[in-house]
Amino acid sequence: MTRYRNQRRGKPGAWMTWTAWCICCLSFASTTFAQRWEVHERLGNVELFAEFRLLPNVVAAQLESVEEELKRHLDLAQSDDAEIQVIVFKSAGSYRDYLSKRVPQALQRRAIFYRSGDQYQIYAYRHEQLLTDLRHEYTHAVLHRTLPFVPLWIDEGLAEYLEDQPERRAKSSRLRSMKWKCRTGWRPDLRHLEAIPSASRMTSNHYRDSWAWTHFLLNESDQTRMLFRDYLAAISAGGAPGTFSEWVGERDPEVVKRVGSYFRRLQISLR
Repeated sequence: MTRYRNQRRGKPGAWMTWTAWCICCLSFASTTFAQRWEVHERLGNVELFAEFRLLPNVVAAQLESVEEELKRHLDLAQSDDAEIQVIVFKSAGSYRDYLSKRVPQALQRRAIFYRSGDQYQIYAYRHEQLLTDLRHEYTHAVLHRTLPFVPLWIDEGLAEYLEDQPERRAKSSRLRSMKWKCRTGWRPDLRHLEAIPSASRMTSNHYRDSWAWTHFLLNESDQTRMLFRDYLAAISAGGAPGTFSEWVGERDPEVVKRVGSYFRRLQISLR
């Protein structure tokens, strides 16, 4: 079976993810495919195809940044034999024309992560947020290459968090919005996120809250980061650790209560 995941949500600069199953199989063996690419480079474990003169070193720097953060914060890294194909089209029209024959359900999305068995692919097209798209989709690809399964809120939360380049995160409008929202005493509900049955049921608020929980766990303290890392390590080892709320509740029930106060006291850039 073939699974694909695509990430654009309904408003500019936001994301939407949903999972579907189809029977199409993508092939990169044809001469026609090989002739259409202006760029074809291998960047470590990534094979890059582009219909225009996209600078491979620029793409490589962004993907390496994502992988470095996953490794440093959560001890997650691809195996040496992992391969991910990144396919970038010169325009939205070219992108949709190509996908219409293969993944027609994805035509309204700006970028997708697609998995077919052991084949991992990212599709995107040229526009001003291309590098953001690639960072987001590459996060999904690394997670699914590394872990036997990925809880939905973690999959989306990490992709939402890592899509921003590190130097831009302090100026995020999402960060300002969450800070003001939490001033009312509200906090993102982790158990509600864990109960979402499928990606197709996620709303923009779910993506926001998944991002918020990820931001909190990675940045509040060494303790929260280690709890997050240990939970993913249990999954990586083939265990069944249950939900994260259950996991953290057995180790430090106070952690769940601190997420709101974390955002209330956070210092952010207003520029």
